Amino acid sequence: MNKEILKDFCLSLGLDAVGIASVDLPPEDLQSPICPLAAGQGKSRYDPRRIMPDCRSLIVVLFPYFYGYPPESNLALYCHGPDYHNVIKSYLHKIGTFLRSDDATLTYMPVADTSPLADRLLARMAGLGFIGDNQCLINEKYGSYCFIGTILVNRFFEPDSPSAGECLHCRACSHSCPGRCFALDRTYDYRLCKSYLTQKKGDLTAKEIAVIRKTAYIFGCDECQRVCPHNASVAVTPLPEFREDLLPYLDATELEPMTNGEFKERYGTRAFSWRGKKILIRNAEYLRSTLKK
Repeated sequence: MNKEILKDFCLSLGLDAVGIASVDLPPEDLQSPICPLAAGQGKSRYDPRRIMPDCRSLIVVLFPYFYGYPPESNLALYCHGPDYHNVIKSYLHKIGTFLRSDDATLTYMPVADTSPLADRLLARMAGLGFIGDNQCLINEKYGSYCFIGTILVNRFFEPDSPSAGECLHCRACSHSCPGRCFALDRTYDYRLCKSYLTQKKGDLTAKEIAVIRKTAYIFGCDECQRVCPHNASVAVTPLPEFREDLLPYLDATELEPMTNGEFKERYGTRAFSWRGKKILIRNAEYLRSTLKK
């Protein structure tokens, strides 16, 4: 099986942004600390053979999730649908099963953003987009509203050419960021990112709370994506999983009387649920209250 047949199969699933990356990845030229929420640190980000010793190719797939902007929302757009990890792995297993139907000796490992690999680097090397000043992967068709999934396989596929795209460097993301986490030299301080702060455990400092209170999000943040000119006319997702059963707004007052079990039963299939209800209630309370003197 060649990669054209593979991509045709992916297209039959509604996945039209698929590329092949080499297992020999170049280390990123990182000038900013890696957010502790990232699964991978150090050399494990760049060597897929650390998690699959016989890996010979990386099949990288984008899962677009943009469906439009709802009139009212307090959750980042990526949280409106089901937990993307489950959706991604379901599709990746279908692709892996298809590959094995042609070669029973093939082994594969599907991963999402819980693996140590540098997902955005994989996608760029697979020709699927470039990294913007807002640190997001930006695809020509779907902009930055994409999840990234990868299949490690013990079979060689001819790699695609890395993306040659370039950010406009317009500074719109920097100006709109609630925490002003993007510096003039295009480095990024995750400690000032509202998305990070809405997921950070414990009580926040007055400075951190001030960032939280600048927008209505109680989990995540989309401000840098909303203003990005590369997202001005992105296509709506073709995937039904990210167009149905959407939850753009969460009333945090309804969470307070819930037990942890009740919360998990009701919201356990949502991407925001992994941190638990206390973080959501905390963030909502910060938005309702004034800063402590």
